Amino acid sequence: MSDPLKRVAIVGSGNWGSTIAKIIGNNIVKFNTFENEVRMYVYEEMVDGRKLTEIINEEHENTKYLPGHKFTPNIVAYADVVETIKDADILLFILPHQFVERT
Repeated sequence: MSDPLKRVAIVGSGNWGSTIAKIIGNNIVKFNTFENEVRMYVYEEMVDGRKLTEIINEEHENTKYLPGHKFTPNIVAYADVVETIKDADILLFILPHQFVERT
């Protein structure tokens, strides 16, 4: 019996989060140990009257934080962080330091 496929999720969709998502999206399809879909948490905001998640999922581009660079279609934007990371085996947190709370 083969091992179950690993699920990858990314929390963060700014410039660096989008850059890493682009790299992972391109590379993950080369391996048969990962699920094809890579979930990316996107803080929901409006860009030119449209939800950023909608733009990313339909145009495969983060037009606000990484314009001009297309994602592979396996990058799927979610506005709900819990749904994004549900059942993930590998989590990548790519957040600007100013959004990480000090403890």
